[in-house]
Amino acid sequence: MTTTEQPPYFWGDEGPYFVPPPQRRFCCQEHGEGLDLGSRKAAVAIHEAGHAVVAFLLGVHVPSIELESTAVVRDCGAVTRVEGANIGVSFVGATRTTALTVLAAGVRAHQWSLRMTGMLTSERAFFAERGGTSDWERAQHLARGVDGGAELDPRDYWRHWEKADALLSPHWTAVTKVAALVVAGPVSGDVAAAACGLVNAAR
Repeated sequence: MTTTEQPPYFWGDEGPYFVPPPQRRFCCQEHGEGLDLGSRKAAVAIHEAGHAVVAFLLGVHVPSIELESTAVVRDCGAVTRVEGANIGVSFVGATRTTALTVLAAGVRAHQWSLRMTGMLTSERAFFAERGGTSDWERAQHLARGVDGGAELDPRDYWRHWEKADALLSPHWTAVTKVAALVVAGPVSGDVAAAACGLVNAAR
């Protein structure tokens, strides 16, 4: 593992990360989080709800939100992988700031939920960020398209965590309502928005 005094941090060949990685390697994401299956489903649902609520607030259409649980066998044994997605979200016509803020909101909501439930540790904060790797990759892809091929500075992406925080802070009840719907099953963006008193932008 190679770390520096300030981010970005790297964990072996993984990175960049804003949260310092653990001082020990873990066999998998699931054991690194150290949560039971129900808690992991709830955390991933909160992550996806964070994306969705910020999208509603910023006028980005959300077609649907869902979780998928998959049984996998790794060297460390059998685990259930939980993944979530805001399906079909497009940032066409959205500003760069809007897109990056929506993408950053998932990790911030996930970390917030761990803190509010008394389950936040430095390792879980890291694995929450690691769980948002696909968000970071999409942010890079969007930045290249907007900036003509320029790489996205990770510090610029992380600054959008603060923008996401500012939007999420007065809307945590909305996040938890959407997350509850997501845990129960796939939910349309329209239904999710209506359940928390927000509006899903027109397609």
